[in-house]
Amino acid sequence: MTMGTTINGERVKQAREIRGLTQAELARLVGVNQSNIARVESGTLAASETLASTIALHTDFPRLFFEQDSGPEFPLGSLLFRKKSRLKSGERSLVRQVARLAFELYEKVSKNFQPYETTIPRLSESPELAAMITRSALGYSPDMPISDLVRRLERNGVTALAVPCPIKDHDAFSLWTDGDPRRPTVVLTAGKSGDRMRFSLAHELGHLVLHQAVMGSRSEVESEADIFASEFLMPAETIRRELKAPLTLTRLVELKQVWMVSVQALVMRARALDLISERQKKYLYQQISQRGWRTEEPARIESERPRLLRKMIETVYGSFFDYGRVASLISAPARIVEQLLDCYAGPPNSEREPKSSNLIVFRAR
Repeated sequence: MTMGTTINGERVKQAREIRGLTQAELARLVGVNQSNIARVESGTLAASETLASTIALHTDFPRLFFEQDSGPEFPLGSLLFRKKSRLKSGERSLVRQVARLAFELYEKVSKNFQPYETTIPRLSESPELAAMITRSALGYSPDMPISDLVRRLERNGVTALAVPCPIKDHDAFSLWTDGDPRRPTVVLTAGKSGDRMRFSLAHELGHLVLHQAVMGSRSEVESEADIFASEFLMPAETIRRELKAPLTLTRLVELKQVWMVSVQALVMRARALDLISERQKKYLYQQISQRGWRTEEPARIESERPRLLRKMIETVYGSFFDYGRVASLISAPARIVEQLLDCYAGPPNSEREPKSSNLIVFRAR
């Protein structure tokens, strides 16, 4: 190779994983051995000018992207709890790296604003008690359905990010970012129904509150987050009065529209509170399966979308901002930034909706 040039190997890895490429696949595209890509990413090999330009070409990232530092740290967080069978390595890398890019943009833009105070508690109580305390900390009534969960979290110091990665078996993950102060962050993936997303968001809130230090197995940690989410969204004392016998699918659909959780979550809650027997639960699930509700339930709940990142950008650059200008803050492709920001809510009463064509898995051309 000729004299090397300074490009950041961590940025090469980030661009590669966002494009859904293995090291071997990128090596074939740029015409080198896989070991060369591995050494570039690890920082043990300086890329030639030709190699650096070719990597930029085949990942479709600007050359400047690779010449900047690595950006803010972005731990795996609750992705560590996911079973490998449900979230493949490539999917894990994709969603984390796209979220990391979104977080970097958030960090750049938020420097223009005073941050919200973080009011999310960090507790060692039982999941049920922790959910009650967290409800109170967020200003929710102890016995009423929860609305506007994403916006409420944003106003209480949670960084809510959305990414256009429609991964079938993965809805969200969470982490406490490195830095001072450490800030709670949730990442939502696109294309999920509102009821499913709300439960996933409450589940991730449970991780933020309960699991600053992980105790127990992966399954135990996930179970605790599920228990937290159930109590947070469907408080036992109140929901007991709602889940009265006979518990029919018609009644469950009515309750879904009040509590904004899925019929299936309501069935599981009724069983957990011993309001129905195991046999009754199985019967209700048989009916749900026969009607095709496992994949798509009636009375669809609209998905909530984060607002704060797009609102800050609109404040700085105007409502009809140029995506390329915003993308230049992190030297990223304008198309990717457009896809990211399309996942966020527009101004109140706006007609802007996410474009279904933007819900894609990034892939090198």
